[in-house]
Amino acid sequence: MFAEKLSPLILNHPDEAEGLRRLASFIQGYESQGGEALPRIRLNPNRMFDIMQAGTSAHLAILINILVTGRIIKRFLIVRCPSGEGLSFQSYGDIPEIVRDPGMDTEFEVLAANVEPTYRLVLD
Repeated sequence: MFAEKLSPLILNHPDEAEGLRRLASFIQGYESQGGEALPRIRLNPNRMFDIMQAGTSAHLAILINILVTGRIIKRFLIVRCPSGEGLSFQSYGDIPEIVRDPGMDTEFEVLAANVEPTYRLVLD
């Protein structure tokens, strides 16, 4: 499924084709397990850098932009709480200045260091 979704992107972005093929191969490994693992895939930028062998952060940004624009992945932001749990938000504007840590039942101020981007596959 995702190999087919990635094919037009690979054709339209020949300079980025190798990195996109590597991601397609990675996802195909999960698809071969029956596809039940696909909704659980979370890719942080470091993992994507390794999978696609981006080489530089600028190249990774280009690859991520292609994947987001092509509706292959969607960005979410995870606020890491002191308890280790994470709260998911769709944009920086959605993140309040203070959140409740569900693991400790306390409030804490959200700092930039607590916010991690992560990407999920678009499954529709």
